[in-house]
Amino acid sequence: MKVLLLADLHGDESVVDRLRDVAGKYDLIVIAGDLGSDEYIEKVLSVSDNIYWIPGNIERLESCEAGKEKCIHRRRIDVDDGMNIVGFGFSGPTPFGTPGELSEEEIYAQMSALPIDEKTILVTHTPPYGILDDVGEGVHAGSKSLKRIMEEEKPRVLVCGHIHHVEGKEKVGETTVVKVPKGSTLRGVLLLVEDGQVMIKMESL
Repeated sequence: MKVLLLADLHGDESVVDRLRDVAGKYDLIVIAGDLGSDEYIEKVLSVSDNIYWIPGNIERLESCEAGKEKCIHRRRIDVDDGMNIVGFGFSGPTPFGTPGELSEEEIYAQMSALPIDEKTILVTHTPPYGILDDVGEGVHAGSKSLKRIMEEEKPRVLVCGHIHHVEGKEKVGETTVVKVPKGSTLRGVLLLVEDGQVMIKMESL
């Protein structure tokens, strides 16, 4: 199974145009938050039936009502050979007072109830604290609660967005954390899921 992960589209029309050309190449496309307005979200989802999403910190807490059947915030999708995808959107508090922010206590309480296991590809908007989340001068903007969940539940892969100038992957314990490039780069992350294994590589659209 070919799964494409994108993030932080921020209403960029060039991403929609490119998705129209490439969506058929993938079995599943998941967008890890910060898409844009409700109208833009609907436009992205209309490109293909295989596109799913989670909200980011720029989306309202009620934003899953726009295309709610494709919103996988706090939902699990079974994929290939026992592997599954679990989504969790929004972020912790930011300096910007954006609408899609949760307290660390809320993040931990809500994520603790999710069916995350060692065969989970966990898709979040925010990164875990201290991992691919440096915003400069040693300041980390990830979630401490997400890091705690990662350490407790040990998902196979954790894919995230949110921090625009950071990308790449890092193995932490049992979990490979992957930071998706921002949407305007027209690049994402490709997961090849087969026989219970996950191969990860950067992907140009």
